[in-house]
Amino acid sequence: METKLQLPADFEPRCRWRREEHQFVLEVHLKGFKKDQIRVFVNDQGKLRISGKRPIDEKNVESFSKRIEVPKDCKRDRIKAKLSNGILRLTMPKKTHSHATRNQAAATAGRKTLKLGVGAVAVVLVVAAAAVEAYVAYKYRQCFFNIGETWQSSRI
Repeated sequence: METKLQLPADFEPRCRWRREEHQFVLEVHLKGFKKDQIRVFVNDQGKLRISGKRPIDEKNVESFSKRIEVPKDCKRDRIKAKLSNGILRLTMPKKTHSHATRNQAAATAGRKTLKLGVGAVAVVLVVAAAAVEAYVAYKYRQCFFNIGETWQSSRI
């Protein structure tokens, strides 16, 4: 009885990420693999693990293992996978918020930003005025110091 030689990850499959309006899409190129030779798992920490193995010939097996972090704003319990023409396509729907909640959050954020913006502008103006005043005083003193120095050196 012969045993098949199994190597730990023979290749790294090519992957392509796409962001669509309502979902993330990950395409993994797995030419030659069948559906029953591929496993897809998502753990509680949001890590996606795609692995697979298939026989190449009577003695050898080709395998891969890929770990990917799932985007935080996707619905982990709604991830779907479909293998077609050698491409494993994983769709990960984005989390959606109700339209009213989104508008309310935007309005609140805008008000907070406006209040902070007015306060920040006032602080910037006070600091700028103080900096200008200090600069003018420095230049004024420097001017008189230089004039006095010139006057003294010309008297000698």
